[in-house]
Amino acid sequence: MLLLAATCAGPAAAGVIEQSDRLVRQGYDRPEPALQALLQLQREQEALTPRPAQTVRRLQLARAIVLAQNGRVAEAGMLAEELRTGTAGSEPDEADGTARANLVRALVAENDGQLDVAAALAQAAVPVLQQGCPGPDGAPSTTSADCDYRAAWRALQVIERHAQSRALWAEGARHLRIAAQLAEAQHDSYRQALVLGLLALDIARQGDMPGAMRTLQQAQRVAAPLDDPDVQVRLRLHEARLADMRGEHQQSLRLAEDALPIARKADSPRLESLLNANLSDLYARQNRPADALRAAEAALPVVRRHGDQRAERVLINNAGLAKIGLGRIAEGKLDLARLAELWQRSGAPGSEAQSLREFGEALAAAGDARGALELFHRERKLSAEVMKANRAAALKDVQQRYDTESKQREIELVSRDNALKTAALANRELQQRVWALMAAVMALSVGVAALLYLRVREINRRLQASHANLRLQSERDPLTGLSNRRQFQAAMARGGERGVEGALLLVDIDHFKHVNDGHGHSVGDAVLVEVARRLAGCVRENDLVVRWGGEEFLILAPAVSAEQAEQLAARVLEQIGREPVDSGTGGGSEDVLRVTASIGYARFPLPPDDLPVPWEQAVNLADMALYTAKGQGRNRAIGVIGAQLRSADELKAIENDFDSAWRDGRVRLHEQPGPQPDLFS
Repeated sequence: MLLLAATCAGPAAAGVIEQSDRLVRQGYDRPEPALQALLQLQREQEALTPRPAQTVRRLQLARAIVLAQNGRVAEAGMLAEELRTGTAGSEPDEADGTARANLVRALVAENDGQLDVAAALAQAAVPVLQQGCPGPDGAPSTTSADCDYRAAWRALQVIERHAQSRALWAEGARHLRIAAQLAEAQHDSYRQALVLGLLALDIARQGDMPGAMRTLQQAQRVAAPLDDPDVQVRLRLHEARLADMRGEHQQSLRLAEDALPIARKADSPRLESLLNANLSDLYARQNRPADALRAAEAALPVVRRHGDQRAERVLINNAGLAKIGLGRIAEGKLDLARLAELWQRSGAPGSEAQSLREFGEALAAAGDARGALELFHRERKLSAEVMKANRAAALKDVQQRYDTESKQREIELVSRDNALKTAALANRELQQRVWALMAAVMALSVGVAALLYLRVREINRRLQASHANLRLQSERDPLTGLSNRRQFQAAMARGGERGVEGALLLVDIDHFKHVNDGHGHSVGDAVLVEVARRLAGCVRENDLVVRWGGEEFLILAPAVSAEQAEQLAARVLEQIGREPVDSGTGGGSEDVLRVTASIGYARFPLPPDDLPVPWEQAVNLADMALYTAKGQGRNRAIGVIGAQLRSADELKAIENDFDSAWRDGRVRLHEQPGPQPDLFS
């Protein structure tokens, strides 16, 4: 649904490019006729003298895109290799060919669920594809033949979808704005309207619903003269999603259902399947499993016929959940097995864990407690692996950022030190002049020397204060004002090899994703700030409260007994869950949120063996206790009150299989429930 720019390529080339663009759009639903027509266009161009090499490459890219968006991976890969090496009658252009090959491979990887690979390939392609195109500031005003804005437009969307999968809404919006500027500069209202609609969703996910609505209205104004059913359906779908984010679920469903006749008018089975996929999700949320299953099953044959694995995974997920909701549990489990196979093939453990969680909740609601428990254990194990990988990546990122910030601070300190030395040299020169005139102006020289001395002291004082301020800022979380991981790690490093001595608690806000999704990220931030305030009120002056990441907090309480650790956990549950949280948006009672937390904790060294536990493994044990608390229903604290830890190997064995260690008695746990809903004031 994109391709090729030729503002300066001459009328004939421009006509070929526009024709190929229309064929790529047609190939979304009907690949074979589009591929044959594109191949014929390519052969006609190759027969010209001189051969228009750039136009030939763009026609090759058009064919590869049609193949990739229809799941024909092997054929798309062969064309990508032709683009890279400059075969099939086109002269080699290493940078241009490699960029186009990378775009094709990015589309194939994205369809296979490998979003990290897809984003890296698209990111590498964008600078070459954008050569000669308008930049973010709008210059240059005209484009050269090198500017393939349609290909760059598509690559930018691949990068945005990767950012969206990591909840990096601002980063995704930045790429969509660049894509919108490229389309606007070329007066391509179709592409401009499409990315403005997507941009509205990213703006809404950042908590700015008024800004999102303004952007959607801009997209609708741009699309109005086109009378294009494809754009109308997609913008109507974006409008439905925004209504769902605002909590207007009936309005959202009505908008999506009203778009179905438009999709049928467009004679686009894939567009209709996209609508059915979204409808299946909306029906499921409104507890209409029969309608959800009907919509999913209507869409599945279409997406399978076109090799759209991304859509297939979503539809199998929705269909399986609907079958369980209808009591067809065995069929739902078969769908889950197929879904797990697809997730594992694509290498997306985070998405697989989400599916396991949803199916587990559906089985529990259907009364299949055993099946739900099995999925719970699978999801917890997979989530632990994902969290471990994410934690390692986050620690690496923190270390890299810390090194960068440390170097920057060193540069600032050196600059200030140089300024101080310069001032000192100037002071010394002044002092020498004073000594030369001392015999005549002794009284004046003493006053000047004193003034210079005070000036040097003041410069030193300011330098020390600035250094202390920089260090404080590097050890604080900017949102909550709590300590961050860096300060905790520094505290642990000062403790040497003795390991953790005292209580360690990991606190996780229950269902925090629902707060962000239902109320927006600004309300989520308000909840985090209030929970941080309550945690700070639960501890002693010398205890350390850390923003551990996202909605997770860590408390280190040195020199406390096991009984005091249990009391601290109970106090934290009470302080967080007893009183509702006011989001502070002025919206009335609907802005008062009920918030609870799950806690995993332990007091180290653990009895009866009192083996020293390094802080990394202490955090892991608390984390496993936290997962157990969440698995037991949330709003509770699970404490590790004893463990058989006679050696480091036994500690490692418990880390590797915490559930088995708990069941066979190698680990003893203590559970404390949180405040119940009927006790809220």
